Amino acid sequence: MDEDMSVFKSYLRRLLQDLKDLKEVLKAKDYEKAEKMVDRLIDDTQKGIEDN
Repeated sequence: MDEDMSVFKSYLRRLLQDLKDLKEVLKAKDYEKAEKMVDRLIDDTQKGIEDN
């Protein structure tokens, strides 16, 4: 169980950083880049769900 929690926390740290980066891109009004970042987050999440 500890290993699963470690993997999950690692995922959450990466997600948090991605969301902070996305916020900065949105502040800069670079909507094309923001859309690509959101698409990547969706794809990564979908792959993670399908792996389990």
